[in-house]
Amino acid sequence: MYKEFYNLRENPFNLTPDPDFLFFSKSHQKAMAYLTYGLDTRKGIIQLTGEIGSGKTTILRSILANKKNKLKSAFIVNPHATFEQLLRMMLNELSVIDAEVKDQKDVLLHKFHNYLKEQLKQNLPVVLVIDEAQNIEVSVLEELRMLSNIETEKQKLVQIVFVGQPELREIFSLPSLRQLKQRIAVACHLTALNREDTEGYINHRLKVAGGNGAPNFTQQACDEIYAYSNGIPRLINTVCDATLLAGYVEEKKIMDECIVKEVISGLEEDLI
Repeated sequence: MYKEFYNLRENPFNLTPDPDFLFFSKSHQKAMAYLTYGLDTRKGIIQLTGEIGSGKTTILRSILANKKNKLKSAFIVNPHATFEQLLRMMLNELSVIDAEVKDQKDVLLHKFHNYLKEQLKQNLPVVLVIDEAQNIEVSVLEELRMLSNIETEKQKLVQIVFVGQPELREIFSLPSLRQLKQRIAVACHLTALNREDTEGYINHRLKVAGGNGAPNFTQQACDEIYAYSNGIPRLINTVCDATLLAGYVEEKKIMDECIVKEVISGLEEDLI
């Protein structure tokens, strides 16, 4: 709605994870380095945690997009599924089976093993990304851990990236998941943006979207956004998107603290 008013090519503050808008804070740079190292060296099990909206999915999608010709990947977001259902989703994403296939677990596992062998011949690693892993049943996590045992004498045939909120670290410390935790080769945690990074994040997204000095968020406006969001990118996006809409309605191209406060007040009222 407001893109034409601000002369933007696209919406700078969409909530969907778009790798084109990835902003590298120090925490994001560290996570990118750890994840890239873990995938490049085929470390097996990788753990990525962070608060809701901290950018976990965006970082992973960016890495996988950059490596799309060098690996095969399946991105699974269904934390309440059984192991058999997850396995079916993985094979469907990897184009091994159609979604309608009703094979039993043992048949699915056999097909998965065969697929891994075929990818090994082509030297293509297989990466399974399990999002919202903190909500997966412990028994299912243990079965997923068993998949990571598929290996040759020299390397793992499948890598699993468990992505979740901070409590995932506590879940992996449960005695029943001791073997899984021992197999985590790389672990990193995404922290929220600081005040400086929050302003940099806002300006970065505006620039990527085609902004050329306008719209512009003042430093005082960024102060208010940081105070409300605590540096969580998803909340920053929510406030900034609503602020640009309010600016469009009021025909403003400079977003000051007054309009941001008004927007935040409206958002807080909606949550009551």
